[in-house]
Amino acid sequence: MRCIGIMTGNSLDAVDAVITEFRNSQIKDLCGCSIPFPPDLADRFRRLKTLLAQNGGDISTIASDPASEFDSLHNDYIRLAARAVKELLHQSKLTPADIAAIGFHGQTCAHFPPSISPEDVHTLQIGSGQMLADLTGIPVVFDFRSDDLMNGGEAAPLAPVHNRHIAADLKEKCIFPVVFCNGGNTGNLTVISEDAGAQQCILGFDTGPFNHFPDTLARLEQNLPCDLDGRFGSRGTVNPELLRRLFNQAVITSSGENFLLKTPPKSSDPAWYKIIPELTDPNIPFEDRIRTAEFFSAYIFVYSLKYIPDSWRKPDFFLIFGGGWRNPVVLKDFSALLRGKAEVLPEHRQIFQTVTNPLAQICWSDQYGYGGHYMEARIFADMARCKLIGEPFSFPETTGCKTPTVGGILVHPGEGNTQRWSRAAKGWRLKQS
Repeated sequence: MRCIGIMTGNSLDAVDAVITEFRNSQIKDLCGCSIPFPPDLADRFRRLKTLLAQNGGDISTIASDPASEFDSLHNDYIRLAARAVKELLHQSKLTPADIAAIGFHGQTCAHFPPSISPEDVHTLQIGSGQMLADLTGIPVVFDFRSDDLMNGGEAAPLAPVHNRHIAADLKEKCIFPVVFCNGGNTGNLTVISEDAGAQQCILGFDTGPFNHFPDTLARLEQNLPCDLDGRFGSRGTVNPELLRRLFNQAVITSSGENFLLKTPPKSSDPAWYKIIPELTDPNIPFEDRIRTAEFFSAYIFVYSLKYIPDSWRKPDFFLIFGGGWRNPVVLKDFSALLRGKAEVLPEHRQIFQTVTNPLAQICWSDQYGYGGHYMEARIFADMARCKLIGEPFSFPETTGCKTPTVGGILVHPGEGNTQRWSRAAKGWRLKQS
């Protein structure tokens, strides 16, 4: 079975798309492409997120207001996704008939799961699967997160089950236990290990901000999309007090809890990451502030390993993927922290002593045949496949859902589905009642 996966992340930098072939337990990418987001389209999505924040997250009201230009934004976005599909077909010399389905994530504009906002649970992904199906002539599976959220889950992360599928192949190559480490706007990890009885165990959750704070600083103060190659961070030093304040104050849930201290399952969203005053304080050199923000990304990633149960085998392999790891400053910090060779805050020394592993092997997922650039897109190719065969893609141990959940809506070209955003958007409970 061949499926296409499409992902656009919170960084709004590109449409990533991949054709993946599933043959028994083998997973193989046939072709991938990335199409840059036009700057205007990215800016319009950021304005939409601002409007959502101003009106309490009610997408229905915004979409019905002509002044919001939602229709134009939505349609331009879907056309961009369709362009990526057509580029894949051109490169691979395949036809629409060769593809079983497209797995289309859509653009996340808000995410408030139970761990963050228990009184107002909702998630919002923009994007019509029907329009994409009509433009490409291929069935589309979309709105992947709603089913899990409506079943009591976090609706994220969705990577763990896909990572488990990959881990079956890696274990045969003696790459086990393994941690899959995704560094995007938000970081997330999946641990595939086993307990004392040799039973496979899986744990996955968001670690918190990753690219978010360094990218924000680069945009605000340098008019750049990111700290490319660690250009600024490499000239700075870590400010311990700023690091402490980021840890204690920058990732606070709507109920006032520190997300970093919450036990999984849990998921996060940039909408509530807080730019604390010290992060933009001109009295602290810019290079030191962005250096500390980059160190913080790696710091909380390693800190999060404390949530791996003591009864599990300690992982030795860390497979990294996602654009955030391309910053050599962040990757160097991650390596040093993981191996116990970096200074940490005094209050966290005991925790880091228990999670560090001097023998840890940090490798790009590409080294084992799984292209990291398209890892997230491939997740949705896998989810589309699972939807077609009725296989759950989220479980109580990965998202906290009540029961194993099959996610997504399947539409075929010409069916007339009118859904342009996720069913579990703001107000979904009222609609159900």
